[in-house]
Amino acid sequence: MKVAGSRSLLPLLLAAALAGCGPALDESSPVPAGELETDTAAVISGAVRGSTVQVTATDGVNLRSGPGTTYGILTTVPYLKTATVLNATPSNGFYQVDYQGTVGWAHGDYWNVVAGLWVNGYQLNATQEKWVRWIATYTVPKLQGTRDARLTVASRVAWWSLKEGVLDLTNPFPYSNCNTTSGDVRYGPLDVCAAGRAWQVGISGVQVPNFSMTTVQNTSASIHSTITEAQVLGASANQAGYATGTSTYNSIVNSTGDLRKSWLLRNHAVGITLQETTVTYECVTNSYSWCYGTGWSTSAQYAPNRTEALESMRELKAIMDGIAP
Repeated sequence: MKVAGSRSLLPLLLAAALAGCGPALDESSPVPAGELETDTAAVISGAVRGSTVQVTATDGVNLRSGPGTTYGILTTVPYLKTATVLNATPSNGFYQVDYQGTVGWAHGDYWNVVAGLWVNGYQLNATQEKWVRWIATYTVPKLQGTRDARLTVASRVAWWSLKEGVLDLTNPFPYSNCNTTSGDVRYGPLDVCAAGRAWQVGISGVQVPNFSMTTVQNTSASIHSTITEAQVLGASANQAGYATGTSTYNSIVNSTGDLRKSWLLRNHAVGITLQETTVTYECVTNSYSWCYGTGWSTSAQYAPNRTEALESMRELKAIMDGIAP
């Protein structure tokens, strides 16, 4: 993994110790150098739920099962690694954080808040961060299953869209990219890719040919059980920037065949739900060649190889865990 440069804010050390928050620390036991966990107060200055924090202790910092040194160590987070704050109210100077899917408590003396969101040692640009936050805020609640399962689904597809460059788009919802005989071509809202060609659409970068119309319609009906299919299509058209009543909007709502399927998949919850099955099979369970590589900048950053791709997914899940309702 690439090592992130430190772009942290200097922590503001408060003078008063927190009283009555969690179990007392066992100060009689010696603590090895580099693992000192003191009972001071707020130590991650300016942290809020969802903040990214970076380890400043060169020996790393212990992640514990509770807010004190009497709790067991879950793992040790290495120097310069980042985590996401889940609870910004300290207890005994400890904050609850999510480090690559492991949730625990770490003393704030050994972290700094860093600007933005970090994945695999790279800070997301403003557009990428916007859409990762959007997926966490609006898509995760619409997915099905437990909260942990929903976070897994969203983070794996967010990784795919991030490394494919979809999350660099100003508006990824109308995205339509067809692999033609002349190469990849960006298509308009009413264009249909030729049968058998790779065709990515929407914020999920989902492949339209991978799913039957029946599967897509059933998935949409299951997620959006209180509205009609036409309303789902209308909402997708609006989100893509096509106002209700315009000719493009009406063509989307009244579409048939592969065009209709593509617009149902451009619904963020439908596309992410189905694309996760592909990402999991091709890139998590297996190691298909197109999952990883260094051919373009976003892939080189977030998916140069299987190990770093899986780490990127874990870090995205931790980030979303700190943001999602």
